[in-house]
Parts: sequence; structure tokens; C-alpha cells
Amino acid sequence: MQMQKSIVAMSITAALLMGCGSDKKPVVEVINTAPVSEDVAFNATQSIAIKGMLSGKDAEGNITFSVNAADFAHGTFTLVNAATGEFTYLTNAMEGKEVVQFKVSDGKLDSMSTLSIDIEGGDPLYVHQWHLNNSGQSAFAINRGKAGEDMNVAEAIAQKTFGQGVTVAVVDDGLEIAHPDLKNNVVSGGSYNLITGTIDSTPFSGASGHGTAVAGIIAAEGWNGIGGRGVAPKAKLIGFNFLDSDPTGAVTSVQTFENFVKSHGGNSLSDYARVFNQSYGYSIPFPDLFDEDENEVYAETSTKSADGKGSVFVKSAGNGYQYFRYSGTYWIPGDYFSARALGVPANQGLPFHNSNMTSSNANVYNLVVSAINAKGELSSYSSAGANIFVTAPGGEYGEDNPAIVTTDREGCTNGYAITEDRPGTPFHGGLHPLNLDCNYTSTMNGTSSAAPNTSGAVAMIMSANPALTWRDVRHVLATTATKVDADIAAKKVKLGTAEDALEYTAIAGWETNAAGLNFHNLYGFGRVDVSAAVKAAKEYKTDLGKYVVTDWVSSEDLAKAIPDQSLTGATDKLAIEDNLIVEAVQIELTADHLRLPDLAVELISPAGTKSVIMTPYNGMVYQGVMNATDPDDLVTGYNKTPMLSNAFYGESTKGEWTLKVIDVNSGDYSFIKYNVRGSIAIPNEANGELKGWSIRFHGHAAG
Repeated sequence: MQMQKSIVAMSITAALLMGCGSDKKPVVEVINTAPVSEDVAFNATQSIAIKGMLSGKDAEGNITFSVNAADFAHGTFTLVNAATGEFTYLTNAMEGKEVVQFKVSDGKLDSMSTLSIDIEGGDPLYVHQWHLNNSGQSAFAINRGKAGEDMNVAEAIAQKTFGQGVTVAVVDDGLEIAHPDLKNNVVSGGSYNLITGTIDSTPFSGASGHGTAVAGIIAAEGWNGIGGRGVAPKAKLIGFNFLDSDPTGAVTSVQTFENFVKSHGGNSLSDYARVFNQSYGYSIPFPDLFDEDENEVYAETSTKSADGKGSVFVKSAGNGYQYFRYSGTYWIPGDYFSARALGVPANQGLPFHNSNMTSSNANVYNLVVSAINAKGELSSYSSAGANIFVTAPGGEYGEDNPAIVTTDREGCTNGYAITEDRPGTPFHGGLHPLNLDCNYTSTMNGTSSAAPNTSGAVAMIMSANPALTWRDVRHVLATTATKVDADIAAKKVKLGTAEDALEYTAIAGWETNAAGLNFHNLYGFGRVDVSAAVKAAKEYKTDLGKYVVTDWVSSEDLAKAIPDQSLTGATDKLAIEDNLIVEAVQIELTADHLRLPDLAVELISPAGTKSVIMTPYNGMVYQGVMNATDPDDLVTGYNKTPMLSNAFYGESTKGEWTLKVIDVNSGDYSFIKYNVRGSIAIPNEANGELKGWSIRFHGHAAG
């Protein structure tokens, strides 16, 4: 009985404990599982961004990926999303392998795995092409460039815009269509030899490497394991030997109007090109007039080709800032050699060849380009003026300071990189391991290089958005260009030799017009920014409306004195009733003056924007050697001389436009004609005379 009672008592006690004796619950231990990761491997190509995912998971979720970006030896790794492991990787290396550890963590436990990236495929000379990606390299010159001073091509290339679907015509001394770095981008049967009538545009002379170098800047093939790369490495090329000469002498001049038509979009030989590169031009020491027949071809091709979208003509500004060549000799400022000896700027620091001195550069259908060097400053030789639209890399001469690395004629007996001459840089001569066959040059320069850099950029823009018109392309370039050399000082000249003499601002610093666009006579709207332009092209929504070219609006016949060496100048105004948005402004000027380099020509918009459309101390010096008794040789001054300004882009035409002509010099003036002993003085004329002017606008109706 006693034992049974004890059992019952224990049962009651247990029941009490289970029912209401305590509110404590048993502790359940949570088990944390470690995250799991796996090795991952990817392939990468030079300059092309790759996207990938690191591999990791955790049963409880909420993991974090981490990688030490500094562990990557060949490129840039970016962890886009630490929660998912999404990343991007970009390299400039042509080959190599990245092996880097990454960690997956749940906050308590970690897992480690390996990311491997195999790099294969590229262009060995790309790392020397500062114009595409400036890291401060020397490009085989003595001195280095300044990192970041380039066309910003990398992002557009990384996002796989290559110039696909766009054909560029290289109008030059010819194009070596069989060059190994060009042949796959040359349109089969698309080039034309203007001398022989065949489809091979290769120049006759082995020394003629200019057009082949130009073509390489535009569209040397990318990722083929040889040479460098073009701005638009998958654009198509066609070549015309418009600057070539016939070795037999049977064809006395290739540069006929008929051949101009054939090579500039005037017939089926070239009318399918969307971009025409013209790395050629001329400088003359007297006022020039339009070639109206050529202008008609330019206008027709620009506005009506490609089913109305039009084409873009890119034109070199000229290489005459310091001096220029005309009629078999050099024309040089009178103080050029003495200034060099003293280490100071000659010619008051102003361009001897203002780009507006060449009438084809005053043609609105030519997108005129100046050259900038690897330090982000105007190339020492580059012509400049109010007609400059943009600037692009041209570099210097490739010996002391970097030029452009590009294609050359094949072999060490052709082109620029030849065995017989002492190489201008270590890259020439057939001994450098990257140029054993002399197929490339490191000394290509000039606005001849700036133009194809811009042509390549235009091809990239058109490729990014094939619907864009020629005007849309110009708008994209103007609104995305980089303001370079931002602190450049104005260039001023003194009116007289007195210490307190007044000064005239011949080239202002950067100015912002009434439409909010920055402009400079040396750089136009700035340096071409390829990646910004490609992005803008893809997002383009601007409606420029119908293209309008106004009639010329002319002044009355004038007889306004231009006071000698006076800021007062001669002024005239024209009232414009039309309310258009400016895309370009042209003038024609008639003014008598015996010494044209004394004169500066200004145009001022109704909004107050001033453009010095012709700088003084220019090279219009023919009056010093003319035969005043020969009517065909006589130069009295400007006679309906055309000039162009892009400084008013986006402003309104409505209101009063003011022309002002100023004489800045009553002292001595001389120049040098290189084959004539001594300098040539041009006597002063106390007063010139403004006799008349006209103005014409290109643009669209205001919204």
C-alpha cells in the first residue's frame, strides 16, 4: 500500500508540473550552416567590358560577396552588387590571366573560392595610342603626354559600339587596300583609283603613306592580334586617290572637278558613304572665293544622301599656325626666326594661317577640325579660327612629343617607317619588335590626324543611332565636346609700341554664347568626346526641324573709313527679321586696305556674342609681292570674301547683327618668302575702307 501511494503521489506531482507549475519553454538551439561557394572562370578581351556573377549560396540566405579589387593585376574589377555577386571587369591588356580569391560570408561563417579571368585577343599597339586612351605614355617619343587627355573612346568600345554599319570615304593620296590591319574593313570593290579607273586605290608612289595612315586612325581592325586600333574599329572604308599623281605623266592633274564629284559623294562610286574624310587643304596668301561647283556637291551630298539623312564631310583646318606653304615656297611671319632665337611667340602669338583664309573651310558643309596634342593644348602647327567646329588629337611630331600611332604602308621601303632613313623614333626602321615589318608609324600628325579621329567619332555616333541626320551628328558633337585647356589666356595685341598702348583681344578665352554653349577660336566647341557622344546619340530626342538656309542679306554700298591703328574701327549693322535658331553663320566681306594683316574682323550677334571671324597678323601678305599694274595680280583687299563662324550655334537670328573691322597696326610690317633673300615689307596705308558686307544663316525655325 505504501508503495502504491508513492507512485500515485509522484504522478500527481508530475501532472502539476506539466499543467501549470512553470512558464519556461525549453531552449531550441539554432544551427547555422556555412555558406557554399564555387570557383568561377570567365574570358575577357582587351577593352571590352565583361559582366559576370560570382558563385555562392547559403541555406539561411543573406550572404555578402567581397573581393579585394587591388588583387587584379591587369584590369579593373567592380563588384556591382555585393548581395548577388554581380561584377564587371575591363582590361587594356592583350593577354594574361587573373586569379583572385573571393569570399562569401553570412556574417558568421565564410567560404572562399577563386575567380579566374583569361585575357586573350587585342591589339599590341593599342597601349601606345594615347589619342584613344591617354595614360601618360610617350608613344615612342622622348616626352610623355598627360594622362586623361584623350578622346574618351574606352567606354563606348567597352559597351560594344564599334562603328558597325557605317562606311567612311578616305579622300586622300590613296589607300593601301591590302594592308593587313585594314583589309577586312575595306569594302571589297568599293575603292576607286581616279587615275587608272580600277578598284585599287593604293598610291603609285611608295612614299605616299598619308591616306593609309589616315585610314588606320579611322578604322584599323580591332582584336586581330596585330598593330593598333581605329577609333571605329568595325567601320567600313573606301579609298580615293584624289591627291595622287600619275607617274607616267599622262594625267596632269588628278584634282579635277570630275574626280571631285566621283570621290565626294556625287555619283555611285561614293554616294553610299556616310562620312567623308578630307585630310587635305591649302593655304593662300590672299583672299579666297568659294568654288560654287564644289559647294553644290557638298550641299547635295550633305543634305540629300542616305535617304535624306545626309552625310558628314570632315575637314582638316590646316597646319599653318606658324607658317604655311604656297606656290612651291614657304610664307613666314617676319619675326619668326628672331622670335625663335629668343624663345618667344612669333607673329604676336596669333595664327599666320587663320583657317577662314581657306574658302573651303568657310563652307558650312565642311566640319572643320583643329588639332590638339597629348598634353591637352593646341598642337603647335594647327590652324585656328571661328570656323573650327571641334578639336581632336593630332599630336606633335613624334620625336620630342607624341604623334599618332597608326598604320603605314607595308614594308620598310614604303611610307614613313623606312629602313633607309634614320628613324624619327625608335619605333621606325624595322628593328622594334612591334614593328618589324614597318607596317606602322608613330609620327603621323597634323590636322590630317585630327580629321580622321573626328571621322571615326562620327562613324561611332552614326553606328550608335543610324537614324541621325548630318545635322543631328553635328548637334551631338557640339553639345558633348570637352572644354579643354580651360584656363587658356586671351591673346592680345598692342596698338603701338608705347608702354601704355591700348590692347586688342584678337582671340578671347573660352566664352559661353547666349545658347549656353562654350566656344573658343582654337578649339571650337571642344575636344571630341566619343563615349559622351555615343551615349547622347543613343538617347537622342532633339528635333532640329526643317533645315533652313536663308538668302544673303546685304548692306548698302558703303564707304566707311577704317581708322588706322584704332579700336574705333568701322561698324555697320544689319537688321534680321527672321527668327531662326542658328546652326552656322556666314558672311561675305568687301573692304579695301593695302595691308590686310592689319585688319581684324568681328561679328556680333543680337544677343551680344562676339566672334573674331578674322584675326589680324594673318598671312594674307600677297600685296607685298603683287604686280600692281597687272589687274589679274592686283589685290586691293577683301572682295566678297567668305568667312564662317560657329560661335553663335543655338542663338536666335532675330535682331541687329553688327560687323566691325578694326586696324591694329600703323607701324612696320614684314614677312618672309622663303626663296627670296631677306624680309619683304608692306607699306602702311593710313585708312582702309569698309565697302559692304552680306550675311547668311543656316539653321531651323525657333520652336
